[in-house]
Parts: sequence; C-alpha cells; structure tokens
Amino acid sequence: MVSDAPVMGVDWYKAGWVAVVLGGEPRVIVGADLGALVARIEGVACVGVDMPIGPPETGPRESDLRARAFVGPRRNSVFPTPPRAVLEAASYAEANERAAAFPGGKKISQQAWALRRNIAAVAAVADRDPRVIEVHPEVSFRAMAGEPLAFAKTTWNGQALRRALLARHDAALPDELDEAGGVPPADVLDAAAVAWSARRHARNESQSLPEGWARGMPGAIWY
Repeated sequence: MVSDAPVMGVDWYKAGWVAVVLGGEPRVIVGADLGALVARIEGVACVGVDMPIGPPETGPRESDLRARAFVGPRRNSVFPTPPRAVLEAASYAEANERAAAFPGGKKISQQAWALRRNIAAVAAVADRDPRVIEVHPEVSFRAMAGEPLAFAKTTWNGQALRRALLARHDAALPDELDEAGGVPPADVLDAAAVAWSARRHARNESQSLPEGWARGMPGAIWY
C-alpha cells in the first residue's frame, strides 16, 4: 500500500534545522529544536535526517564507504562518521587521542568534531521515534539521476541540476519561501532530497547502504 501521509526531510544549516515536507504542496520550515520541528507536522510517516545515526564502535562505517562509492565524483560530501568514543570525548584534543588508538590512527576534522552535538541531538530524537532514518542527500540525488552527478551542489549548474531532478521526481520546490527564505539554497535542496528518500521509505520503496539492512536498525544510509 502506498503511503500518502506527509514525510519530512531535515538538514542542518548554520542557524538551525531546515525541513522540507512532502505531501500536498511542498512546505519548507525551520526550527532550532529538531524534536519540536518534527512535532509541527501532524501524522508525519517518516523523517529523514542528513546526520549520522548509529556511530561505529570502531571505524569506518560500512554505510559511509558504500555511500562514497555510490556517489562517485561527489564522494567528498560523505564525511566518515567518527567512532562513538571519539564523539564522546571531552575535547578536540582528547578526541584525536582516542581516534589515534583505532586502526589507521586517523585524526578527525574540526568539522566532524563540531557536528557531535547535532549527532547527539538526532540520536536523542531517533531513539524515541522509529520514524527517523538516516539519509544522505547526495546519495538521494545520485539515485534520482541514475548516475553520478557531474556538478557540486555549491555551483550554479549543480543547483539547477538538483532542482530539475526534484521536479522530475514530484518534489518540486517553490521559487519563493516564507520562513525558510534566508536558508542557503544548498541546504534547502539537501532537505528536499532527504524528503524524497523519506517518502520512498514510507512507501516501502527505499534501498539501503549497505544493501539489505533491517528497517528500524541504525547504521544504514537510506535512499
């Protein structure tokens, strides 16, 4: 049975969370608190979030490796998820000491360290809400296109291509936004791609990286 209930795709930007809601006319909303943002949409069937859910105990995650291979030229958009112990360190210096103790001994980036609070915030919501799944927007766009994308999302050609893909897959975005009008375009596009995958998941049409992952189990990237 195809679900027509609303779904939500969420991405982080510098001022909070931006969400694209599919089901009826697409809506774009923003909020500082993820749980409160989800609660704004009554009856939402699935919430895709562009943030790791289920950090590895060691590293790297198989889902991240598969996603990097899947997106091809856009592989640098898939950041390796640090092990749980690294994310739980008290400081960046301690995080790198812990990272060095794992096989490969690779330090984590400042960007990955800065995301630890958002990873924890998503985990807190996902732990109590089974509708929340992990989605990577570049994986979603790659799936929509059927081939790797030639242009990055920060370029004119890249954004035009992504808007066209969304429109082709019944997820067209309006030219003007209300409360989300100040959000960077790339983040809105990412949220829309995540919503597309959330809709597929609600309809039991989604696929996972790695393949064949059990629904409801953290650690996979869905598209």
